[in-house]
Amino acid sequence: MQLSGSFHVKYKRLCFTVNDCFTSSEGKADADINYFIQSPVNIGNSLNEFYTLLIDLYHTKETIWDGIYHRTRAEISSFMNHQHFEHKILMNLPDKELKNYINLFNVFASRKNIRKAEAFRLKAYNAHGILAVSYIKQDSQYVCINFYRLTKQRATNLYSFTFKHVSSSFNNSHFGRAHRTLHWLDILEFKKQAVKSYDFCGWYNGNSDQELLNINKFKEQFTTYKVKEYSGVIYNNIVLRFLKKLR
Repeated sequence: MQLSGSFHVKYKRLCFTVNDCFTSSEGKADADINYFIQSPVNIGNSLNEFYTLLIDLYHTKETIWDGIYHRTRAEISSFMNHQHFEHKILMNLPDKELKNYINLFNVFASRKNIRKAEAFRLKAYNAHGILAVSYIKQDSQYVCINFYRLTKQRATNLYSFTFKHVSSSFNNSHFGRAHRTLHWLDILEFKKQAVKSYDFCGWYNGNSDQELLNINKFKEQFTTYKVKEYSGVIYNNIVLRFLKKLR
């Protein structure tokens, strides 16, 4: 697994040039569409606050493990000690295989009534060698899957889901243990590859959406180290800037 040190990716969407700059403020807004994702500063005062939870992978394995909620540690240990499973992290996916993983997430998204995967972005990340897909399988069936934007700086968890919406082979508790185990095994592998941080890519800074609060609780089982960053889009194309004003 050879990791990139890049903090930006350039690609095309329709007739427009796009630049994704992530976890850095050093990118230039020189494309038609410039996404600044989790920037440490509010560039041009035009981005929105974004909160996330991080794990420092430079800590020892024992320190990271001790920082996980004790009941979550017990669930992970139970799954690893008593279940037969396959865990893999894949990169540089063939187009057909990536499309399949995207479709699997989109089925989940439809059931949950949430946004489908940004296929254009995932394809660009895959083409630039910074997309990773991990999974746990049992009896040749997918149990849970994670998508990551993966660089030397961060393993950023873009999408994460289980298959309890399509499988009757396991109960909800089993899916929960497997899902937590997938995160833990990914953390260990990324630490082995000398990635600096594991990023849960979002923490809901509100109190009205119970679904998002539940997701917060899941993430907080692994770490409570919260940081404020900034995300948003800057248009460098005159037509797109005009359309934005109309909105």
